[in-house]
Amino acid sequence: MKIFLLIFMLLCGTLLKGQMVPFYSAANDKYGYKDAKGVVIVAPKYDLAYTFDEERAAVRLNGKYGYVDQKGKEIIAPKYDNTWKFIGGLAAVKLGDKYGFIDKNGREVVPPIYENGYNYHGACCYKGQIHVKENGKWKIIKIAKF
Repeated sequence: MKIFLLIFMLLCGTLLKGQMVPFYSAANDKYGYKDAKGVVIVAPKYDLAYTFDEERAAVRLNGKYGYVDQKGKEIIAPKYDNTWKFIGGLAAVKLGDKYGFIDKNGREVVPPIYENGYNYHGACCYKGQIHVKENGKWKIIKIAKF
């Protein structure tokens, strides 16, 4: 049992060591990211910075949203009017007044052509299904493996 606890603690420590968390800088009224030790990885430059889900975190810059990876690299440049967290490898995005879905590299798996779209039922994304609203009605559409 002691060995199990030791291994568990080592694994948790290793996982936490690499994670970044958003922080706010009152000096310039911006957000950035620090690692678990408090070392600044991304200098405060974003209007908002969110926590990580599936190795991506949403950020807002000049009113537009994009994503950074766990190294602080901007993987998806801020261009969307709103974004949601990644679930099952997909995130819902809003561009103008239309919704679509992107993968973790920013590829539009489902272009923003729908009235609404959500990935709050993560199990659907894992099965290749997403919820979209078209012509005032919600439906589930099947997408090809991305």
